[in-house]
Amino acid sequence: MKKRLLFLSIIEGAAVMAAELCGAKLLAPIFGSSLYVWATVMGITLAALALGYFCGGYLSRNKQKENVYLFYVLIAASVFMFAMPIISFYGVQRISYLPFTPSVIASTLSLLFLPVFFLGATSPLFISLQSKDQETAGLVSGTVYAVSTLGGIVSTFLCGFYLIPVIGLNACLFTFATVLLVSTLMVLKLFKSTIILPIAALMYLNWTMHPLQKNSLMQTDGILGHLEVKDISTGLTKYRVLSINAIVQTEMDLETKHSMSAYIRILDSLIPRSETPKQALVLGLGGGLTSNLLVEKNYQTEGVEFDQRIIEAGKQFFYLKDEVQISCADARYFLNSCKKKYDVVLFDVFKAEEQPSHVLTYESLIQLKSNLNAGAKIFINWHGYLHEEIGKGTQILYHTLKKSGYKVKLCSDSNLEDSRNIIMVVSLDSLSSLPFELNEAITQTNLVNTDDLPLMEKYNALANKTWRLHYLRYYQGLN
Repeated sequence: MKKRLLFLSIIEGAAVMAAELCGAKLLAPIFGSSLYVWATVMGITLAALALGYFCGGYLSRNKQKENVYLFYVLIAASVFMFAMPIISFYGVQRISYLPFTPSVIASTLSLLFLPVFFLGATSPLFISLQSKDQETAGLVSGTVYAVSTLGGIVSTFLCGFYLIPVIGLNACLFTFATVLLVSTLMVLKLFKSTIILPIAALMYLNWTMHPLQKNSLMQTDGILGHLEVKDISTGLTKYRVLSINAIVQTEMDLETKHSMSAYIRILDSLIPRSETPKQALVLGLGGGLTSNLLVEKNYQTEGVEFDQRIIEAGKQFFYLKDEVQISCADARYFLNSCKKKYDVVLFDVFKAEEQPSHVLTYESLIQLKSNLNAGAKIFINWHGYLHEEIGKGTQILYHTLKKSGYKVKLCSDSNLEDSRNIIMVVSLDSLSSLPFELNEAITQTNLVNTDDLPLMEKYNALANKTWRLHYLRYYQGLN
């Protein structure tokens, strides 16, 4: 019996990490995957485990019913793991209409607290069932926590590198919940007919909740979240989009094979065609249409993309040109090890609506100077907020660029902050008048984004949240 219980402890530990990882990724289409989301996920996971440990210890006082208690606790954990995708689909989107911090906390509580609470409650019961006396209690508890942690380690790598990218979040949770349920029935050898109906109902809802859209060409979950490529028709126009966590990253006219984005139209006007071949670097590939544009303008173009799935989507669905040299790497890592010099560097590192703050720190921008030819220009794609608290992240980036020794101008085709993109045009040299140049005064700040104090996560949170909600409500009709 002890070996079987240890096996069940491994499954329990694996289920905890699967629930935590998948829970965070289920939140990403609404809240992104910023530091605040992960901090909330980890904090609530720890709180649920702590309360679960306490309640499990309380239940373990009744020696006659420990086995039965363990059975019901594990069944409850399975049930709530089955329910996580359903709660995400029907509940989290509505909770997201609350202010940012309360909505993240409430959504994470609704998704994660109960499954992790019940999983945490099993550990004291496992220990109590296997401890014969006080002398063995320490050894048993150490063994139970060790094998449970081992299961969590295996699950973390299995989910992160294989299951989530290959079968998706819902199927991953379904798999772990099923393994936990079957293992419980086999090891504890108890069966109650009352569990059949709710589990059958949850299984059915899981399998029917997300039918694959007919116009979807590619759907996959991975390290950056949910990626989808699909074709859309509006009247006479047919176009193709690539989205991450439901936010469009690339939109291409299927007839012209060119971007429909206002941002790339502005970029096209800012970068003239080169008479002689020059060097360009694109950090953040997307579908590759920006890189294609630079190739057409006679730039020898390199693209850097962190997510291999996006590279594959660009080649397969967005006609990414063979001339573009591709590196699958983090943008900051690439810059740290890069020895080449460029005439154009484009930062298009949006992950859905988020901007990785480590790529645009003071130290990174100082290092970038060694990669620039004389007269080089840097273009940074950014959200549209400039003013007040919601524009704090933009103000910090602007000041960080100035502090690093760069000249900066802002360009956009709109005065509507909620729906526009801003392109920051940056150079070590003075900048002349530019197309689409904004005349808006930016609020000054003394804050600088550094490696030691990465402020962008905090001060862009409100802008990211607001932009995402406007996008989902007004552009996708989410109610």
